[in-house]
Amino acid sequence: MYSDLDRARQGFNRTSEILAELERVSPDGPEDAVRHNALLHIARLRAYIALGRVAELERSTHAHRACEGPPTNRLF
Repeated sequence: MYSDLDRARQGFNRTSEILAELERVSPDGPEDAVRHNALLHIARLRAYIALGRVAELERSTHAHRACEGPPTNRLF
């Protein structure tokens, strides 16, 4: 079973791969250049959003992990 953080990382990896592929491809003509630039812009936004999602989940995961151990082991 995947956690939210694992899924967010997978999503970021997918969007990064798509972005890298779009950056490698060059448009054929002026009409394709406009469409390609728009797709590139959207792919960059999606990668940025996915990275933010991963970073936020990592922060919340670390905060939860600090509280996982029961405090009773320190009392006795």
